[in-house]
Amino acid sequence: MKKKKTITSVSEDTKEIKTLIIITLIIIVVSIGLYFLTDTLNNKKNADDATEAVINYTEITIGTMFTRPYEEYYVFAYQNDDDNAYTFDNLFVKYEEKEEHKKIYYVDLSKKFNDFVLSDKANKKPTKPSEVKIKDYALILIKDGKVSKYYEKISEIEKALS
Repeated sequence: MKKKKTITSVSEDTKEIKTLIIITLIIIVVSIGLYFLTDTLNNKKNADDATEAVINYTEITIGTMFTRPYEEYYVFAYQNDDDNAYTFDNLFVKYEEKEEHKKIYYVDLSKKFNDFVLSDKANKKPTKPSEVKIKDYALILIKDGKVSKYYEKISEIEKALS
């Protein structure tokens, strides 16, 4: 008896299909792995960067300077890059340490939405925001929604806050 040899021949097409399926599966597995890795890293980064928002209630705009919720208060309009900024900071810190002091609001004239009030000549009695004109800086006492006093010299501001 002769043994019959069984030759299994796999056609080239079958090999190509098998290779294509293996490559497709590898791509899917790698893609899913990268998705979960990226998602995990993003969640960790967002958790590390989470900070509490802080709202500054003392910094206002020119448009709201006449409508604060106090009967009498100061509005200090200044440019953030002013040479006297350090002097003003010290002055206001000392003033706010006093037991009885008026509320002070700050208007930064170097911000785009406030810079329209900068002028060569100050208007010391404005009645609405569009009439406000300030040279460099000013301390304005608002009483009952109207300008009561206007100070534009450092010596006047120091005297008013002492």
